[in-house]
Amino acid sequence: MNHVVKKLSGVVFAAFAFTSGAAAEPVNIRIGWSTMPGHMIPVLYSKPDILKHYGKSYTVEPILFRGSSPQITAMAAGEIDMAAFSALTIVLAVTNARQNVKVVADIIQDGVEDYHSETFLVRKDSGIKTIADMKGKRVGSNAIGSASDTAIRAMFKSKGLQDKRDYTVVEVAFPNIPPMLDEKKIDMGTVLQPQSDQLLATGNYEVLFRAKEAVGPSQLVSLVARADFLEKNRQALNDFFEDHVRAMRWFRDPANRTEAVQIISSFMKQPPEKLSHVFTKKDYYRDPFLFPNVKTLQDSINIAHEVGLSPTKLELAPKYVDLSFVEEAKRRIEAGQ
Repeated sequence: MNHVVKKLSGVVFAAFAFTSGAAAEPVNIRIGWSTMPGHMIPVLYSKPDILKHYGKSYTVEPILFRGSSPQITAMAAGEIDMAAFSALTIVLAVTNARQNVKVVADIIQDGVEDYHSETFLVRKDSGIKTIADMKGKRVGSNAIGSASDTAIRAMFKSKGLQDKRDYTVVEVAFPNIPPMLDEKKIDMGTVLQPQSDQLLATGNYEVLFRAKEAVGPSQLVSLVARADFLEKNRQALNDFFEDHVRAMRWFRDPANRTEAVQIISSFMKQPPEKLSHVFTKKDYYRDPFLFPNVKTLQDSINIAHEVGLSPTKLELAPKYVDLSFVEEAKRRIEAGQ
């Protein structure tokens, strides 16, 4: 009898030790991203001395995508846990892919006060001066349904132009838009920083419009996560978000600017002088504690519905928003923990 009890106790202890060991394994967080230095996800975890919990309770695996839209399929297939989503892709993830997702943090906001707003450029010799001049022309868009694509459609619709009837959308990865403009394969395209300022400095390009003129200030890209992943790993994710916010605050701190730009420069394989816009008013706005602007995000969802991209006008809050992680990160950081 005692022998049996001892044997069972040993089994229970072994099972407990196995379970405890498994729980101690860091949670690997697979995060989709598409643009640098806008999204910052590939470099945020490159400074171990400012990350309190990396490698202990979590690790991060950044995964590159062409834009927001392709990340929907990856999330539905269980290939990523978090994604950099535009307003429309949040709606499509919920309505088309039947995903239970939550907006958890800010990535970038467009057109806030006097911060940068996405630019849509044309060649100066194209003769295109107004949106009306784009009739019959080709538009370069990084991905159908992306934030910039929604701004294009909103602006064109406000001037009476409709996709397919009045203009043609050509999907082009962001880095390929400038050469396609130069080669006259497209007539207008979304050009991101730093290329936007660089092209304008040549005198060969003009801004046809900016995103804020089409949709106003907007929560351009949000960090969105699977609800089941959040609930299953809440403790580890509280650690992750503390580090995530701390890291972003470190990168944005003027005292760290030289080193921060050098890290981004090395990742992008671009000279630091070409990244002079980063973390200035020529860059996108980022909330100090990465709180997403839920109101402007809802406004963008409504616009996507109005231009025919969204099948429904999804009500985002409260069902598809969870700010508890950035709230906890702010509490920890302000408490000096």
